[in-house]
Amino acid sequence: MSQHRAKKCVDTKDKAAFFAARTPHLKQAEIQAQDGAEAELHADFADTHETNADTPLTPNLLQKMLDAAVLKMQASFTSALAKINNEITDLDARASQLEEKMEVNATAHAAIEDRLEDIERKLSLHETKITDAEDRSRRNNIRLRGVPEDVEAQDLTAFTMELFRAVLPDIPADMLLLDRIHRIPRPQHLPPTVPRDVLMRLHYYHTKDQILRAHRTRKDLPDKFKPILLFTDLSAETLRRRRSFKPVAEALRHHRIPYRWGYPAKLLITKGGKQLIAASPKEGLELLHKWDIAPNLQTPGPRKTQNIDGRPQRQRRTTFRDDDH
Repeated sequence: MSQHRAKKCVDTKDKAAFFAARTPHLKQAEIQAQDGAEAELHADFADTHETNADTPLTPNLLQKMLDAAVLKMQASFTSALAKINNEITDLDARASQLEEKMEVNATAHAAIEDRLEDIERKLSLHETKITDAEDRSRRNNIRLRGVPEDVEAQDLTAFTMELFRAVLPDIPADMLLLDRIHRIPRPQHLPPTVPRDVLMRLHYYHTKDQILRAHRTRKDLPDKFKPILLFTDLSAETLRRRRSFKPVAEALRHHRIPYRWGYPAKLLITKGGKQLIAASPKEGLELLHKWDIAPNLQTPGPRKTQNIDGRPQRQRRTTFRDDDH
């Protein structure tokens, strides 16, 4: 019986210690050990119980304490939600402003693109006109390749007159009028042993045209004139454009389909008694596919011939690079 009373006394002391008022130091330690709403809830419980330390903890008092803590948490949540709503409203307004600015920028970008296309079209037109004007200024020129360097500048006129008379024996002397003739600098990619090209201007265009046509078919030239090649003098832009037609031109030559060059850079193809125009490499390839002709798109290696002494010699190019001018 005495043991039962002692145990009951100990339980009463434990309950008293559990429900006793906490000191401020203990309250502060518990609040720091926990965070957020849980710390605030413990503080509310401690404050309420401290003010009523002598009042026994009844279910009604506990309910009031819980209600007070819930109200405080609800107020805290309401304040936080209000801040979030304000931030969302602000973000929505900023998003609307960004959408408006994006719409303005998109409209301006479209206008710039249209303007750029117009400028590019005009620029291309002006480039074509400039190229055409340059080619017209060169239309009476002939470029001679392979003239030995031992032919001095003062002897170039006599040398070329002899060459032209070998090409066109019956041409009148008054038609072989030279406005000027001179050598041009050697391109940097060529070795020093390669003779410089000779550029000359004939007074009459039809004389120049006759000489070039006759030189393509003349086979009985003297030996000293056989290595010499004659070319039409063209602008660098025209040469660049013509090089883009190379697969088409090679396929036409392979299938013996006659063609000639038009200006500024296009192919005039004769097939089946009709003349067709390929103004771009794409149009030329479309014609080849229409005729079931497969172009050779691989760049062939340099073809080699034999010199007089039997040494291999790289064949001369029949077209110019941009830096040849």
